Amino acid sequence: MDDKKYQKISIKIRTMRAILGYSQEYMAQELGISQNVYSHNERNIGNLPLNRIYQIAAILNISVTQLLE
Repeated sequence: MDDKKYQKISIKIRTMRAILGYSQEYMAQELGISQNVYSHNERNIGNLPLNRIYQIAAILNISVTQLLE
């Protein structure tokens, strides 16, 4: 994937998180990581392992397919 695709996924994550009223702190807590790490992950989605993307999608209650479209 190119950088533009990763940027679109990051925007989709931020948008869904905001719609659901979830803070970065909440997401980090659910993932068992610090807020700083989560913030970095959300901005740099291209560097995330696939299992983290699955975890984020599950918290946001969307499929990975929806997230990647």
